[in-house]
Amino acid sequence: MTYDLNSKKLTKLADVPYTSQYPLSVVSLPDHKIYYSADVGDKGDQLFSYDLNTKKIEQLTDNLFAINRIVPTTPDGPLVLVAVKKGERILKTMFYNKSTHAMKFMHDENQDNITWSIAYNSEKNTIYNSQYSERERDKQGDISDRTQTIMVPPDNKVTEINNVTKQERSIITLKKEKITSMSSSNDKLLLITTRFINHGNPEYSLVDIATGKRTKIKLPFLSRQFVYMSPDGKGVYYLGSTSQKNQAERRGVYYYDFTSKIQTPIFIQEEGFINNFILLNK
Repeated sequence: MTYDLNSKKLTKLADVPYTSQYPLSVVSLPDHKIYYSADVGDKGDQLFSYDLNTKKIEQLTDNLFAINRIVPTTPDGPLVLVAVKKGERILKTMFYNKSTHAMKFMHDENQDNITWSIAYNSEKNTIYNSQYSERERDKQGDISDRTQTIMVPPDNKVTEINNVTKQERSIITLKKEKITSMSSSNDKLLLITTRFINHGNPEYSLVDIATGKRTKIKLPFLSRQFVYMSPDGKGVYYLGSTSQKNQAERRGVYYYDFTSKIQTPIFIQEEGFINNFILLNK
């Protein structure tokens, strides 16, 4: 389903089968397609497309096992996935060329760095990914088991990837903090972080992309994922509620203005359940 922020019109686009390990789908309006993950032969999830005009379903990959993120970029640009290759266990950043069907996994030989979150900046045509070391995560897990304390995350690093050249640049490294989600607009990154694994409230920060300078901010809601900076950078769209105590209360998509501090409901969940949403520029 799409919700037009100008007309405030809600449109149902299609039904796609929910057979994947996680119900993941995204629409690309310039392509007139829905991209989603679906199980194939009970052996893992692959990338599929659903053509909104012809109603045709096409399987696009055959060498994946799981998909955690699907992010569309420019009309002619790639889809960016966080995915696990068949026979492996590491989540990697992957670029999928919609024209040639070629796939490029970043640092494909590396079997330690796990990609957890990605964000697309349409102004810069860049991708930002957060990664951490699996060895360091396992080390922190052993410490937690041995000391019977809450697990501390490994260091998380944010890298910028040019969407065309694939050139990389380090932005910021967070010491023993996990980046659960992030988004980007203009010259800023919005990071959602936690200081413990599966414990504690999320914290929010703005990071200057050019300098890596981090500024912590307060937001009047609790959401670990699905918080997107508005294109003008003046607020955020988020999936949650207006209550920090009862996160199920009037759950839905809201807009929060940084200046006025007003939370405006965009689409309230009334029947069913919102699994995820993404903010798209037409």
